[in-house]
Amino acid sequence: MERIITAVKSKPRLFKQPFKIGDVIEIRDKSYLILGIERFILHGHELTIWFTCQDLTKTDFLSMNKAYKQQHTVEAFVKAKQDNERLRLYELGTVHYIDGQAYKIQEYTEILIKGTDIEISFTVHPIDRKEAKAKLISERWKKLQ
Repeated sequence: MERIITAVKSKPRLFKQPFKIGDVIEIRDKSYLILGIERFILHGHELTIWFTCQDLTKTDFLSMNKAYKQQHTVEAFVKAKQDNERLRLYELGTVHYIDGQAYKIQEYTEILIKGTDIEISFTVHPIDRKEAKAKLISERWKKLQ
């Protein structure tokens, strides 16, 4: 049985805009709608992106209500030269500090090529107090040792 939702790997040429969420792409005479960005790898001058896609030729499935946006979700982005190691730090689930608040990257929303820069947009949400406190204690222990 073929899947309705699948992952599609894309290797766009660097300095050419990659596909975006909402784009329809053709693969082996089938149309796929890009639902999300699962992950990306930037290795040297090669960008690889894995997209979550829906096979538009499949129509025999149960529809679900549109997902709602979580409260306190914030849109953020990072922009750097394509060879900057800092881009590797922005993986799903990692915690980053924005204006002194700890946020966890929830999902990628866009990857753009701007000249020799790459801009990665993502949604973040504040981590809960218990998780924040545990992270703080863990970081303090690392510094003491």
